[in-house]
Amino acid sequence: MKLTPFTSAEEFALYCSKSLKEAPKRRKSNFKYFSLNTLGLINEVIYPQSRMVVLREVFEHFNFRIYTDSRTEKVAAIESYKEASALFYDPKKMIQIRLEGCLSKIEDSGHNFEKLSAQQKKDYRTKMAPGTISNSFTTIHEDEGGYFQILDFKTERFDLVQLHSEGHRRVKGLLDSKGEISDLSWVTP
Repeated sequence: MKLTPFTSAEEFALYCSKSLKEAPKRRKSNFKYFSLNTLGLINEVIYPQSRMVVLREVFEHFNFRIYTDSRTEKVAAIESYKEASALFYDPKKMIQIRLEGCLSKIEDSGHNFEKLSAQQKKDYRTKMAPGTISNSFTTIHEDEGGYFQILDFKTERFDLVQLHSEGHRRVKGLLDSKGEISDLSWVTP
């Protein structure tokens, strides 16, 4: 569905915020899967590390939550580099959402683990940590426990783009200390 080009920066930002908030609830949302980018130290060099993740919950104005294995590189990276970015794209609506902010671990993740289905719990019960070299593609799972971790992403800056035949649109903005949209500006796409 092609959208009418936005003429109000506020309406564009609110539309993107609302679309992201609805994404975890909509199975076919193009914003449900996205690229999460962190920094990590590999052989004494800082490298950007990107991976696709599932959007689990979105709070007001671009703050969101993901689930992961507590032994992943992204969890280890938070100890040194909490800064991260996220990239969402909907090819049908031709909208790109780029977010910059910080990741943090939720300490009471175990409470949410109990709410997962048996299959979801299995994903967080692999005997070896993600990325461990193995002799086989077969994954061995533990029967009990788990390595479930929730990560919260607190957005500080956002950059929104709408590609349109009548002219591309781009808006940049910040979230203030209360999480409200501020400093909204049209910028050249």
